[in-house]
Amino acid sequence: MRISAQIWSVVIFGCTAFSTGWANPLSPPGDMRFRSDLQLLNDTGVTNIPLTAWPLALGDVRAAFVEIDVEDLSLQQIPAYYRVSDRISLEVGKQPVNSRFGLSGASDPRIIRTFENTPREEREVRAELSWQGGQFVVNLAATYVETPFDEDEFRADGTYAGLVLGNWLATAGWQERWWGPGRDGSLILSTNARPAPGIAVQRISSIPYTTKWLSWMGPWTFTSFMSVLDDERVVKNGWLLGMRGSFRPTRGLEIGISRTAQWCGDGRICDLKTFLRLLHGNDNQGANVDSEDEPGNQLAGIDIRWTLPRKTPLAFYMQWIAEDTRKTGAQFRLWLQLLGVEYWGRVGGVSHRTHFEFTNSSSHLGALGEGSAVANTAYEHSIFQTGYRYNGRPLGFSGDADTLSYSIGSTLVQSAGHTWNFSLRYMEINRIGLPNSRHSLTPTPQELTDLQLSHERQTRFGRFYAGLGYSLLKDQLSDISTSDVTGFIQWNSQ
Repeated sequence: MRISAQIWSVVIFGCTAFSTGWANPLSPPGDMRFRSDLQLLNDTGVTNIPLTAWPLALGDVRAAFVEIDVEDLSLQQIPAYYRVSDRISLEVGKQPVNSRFGLSGASDPRIIRTFENTPREEREVRAELSWQGGQFVVNLAATYVETPFDEDEFRADGTYAGLVLGNWLATAGWQERWWGPGRDGSLILSTNARPAPGIAVQRISSIPYTTKWLSWMGPWTFTSFMSVLDDERVVKNGWLLGMRGSFRPTRGLEIGISRTAQWCGDGRICDLKTFLRLLHGNDNQGANVDSEDEPGNQLAGIDIRWTLPRKTPLAFYMQWIAEDTRKTGAQFRLWLQLLGVEYWGRVGGVSHRTHFEFTNSSSHLGALGEGSAVANTAYEHSIFQTGYRYNGRPLGFSGDADTLSYSIGSTLVQSAGHTWNFSLRYMEINRIGLPNSRHSLTPTPQELTDLQLSHERQTRFGRFYAGLGYSLLKDQLSDISTSDVTGFIQWNSQ
């Protein structure tokens, strides 16, 4: 996807013509402080809204804030409440047209990406322009990068147009998504790969059903999209379908159900019958469909996040994603696993949210993945041989397939709102099976030890964001180790 220099010039000129306020009804993934503040308010019972699917509808957050009495909040909750309130006021503003600008520079940009939004390339220039009017919203974003890894110097990532239809927002554009409770990764959909162009629909407010049959779900939300994988692939112009619903049957418990599917593309059957076969789960040749009728490649699974009761500052979460099914679409066969625990608190004027996360992106047999591993199957497919990837990066976990990862991290927020992010990670990458040339990180086994530190500070001159990192990589075949120091600095006008 490339944008001409003329379009870039128009966007830059348009942005400079308006004030530097900002308005966006959807909050994209990437802001660690915003996510930490929202999660604190949810975990401590102030709000009760789904928070495991991004982009997040800010209208849902604003509706939840209407019911909050500030006098009932604790010393830990009050700063988070006001920071989120300020964010909503800034993003969902009253100005019909608003703009924002950004610059970043990086040395060896991070390849292992988490929820944190860090620069993808060594040098980036970004401009955004948004317009809201009645039921319509348009968010134009243009980014110029030097020496891009995928040869796209001009990018429209973050651009979309939206139409409000009752309690639903229909959009078309390039939107980043993060599905699941993980902070270090998601097995099914993360921001590791750049967003592909597509259409989507998303529920705005998570208000519960009032009928006796469905009211047990509590607050719920749903999103679905269809994107075109327009990069260089074996099967060109294939489509990616995604559906996710998440609900909170009781305070402290959130359950998410996700499903994605690759199908269609040049030389493939794209009719309604094939699509219905895909939805029904009949897409495993030799199991529930003949090889010539196989519609696509699917992933599906469940994630759960549970906060302990009685104001205990501890939460457990998991994500189980299936790569394959048995003879019927409802019986999953091969599983990928993610487990995590979060702990939060306050020390002096600093609040923290600390997590430990374990990820195994190898496909495992068994109802819950407790069986033996099956190498070179996760994120791979016999027909869609480029795999579950876009522009050379996995759509799910950043460690790609057959990787074992242990990570610990923390987000610390000072009383003034300045934020520190810390993470330490150990990964065994592509650790089992025969050499896989399609693996996005390495065809052979490697061990990675990675330390990252970043800091964000809001000033009257804009928002500054900087980070440093150190990594030690060991190749298991040659026994050669290499180390690297990375860093970035980023500025945004808001």
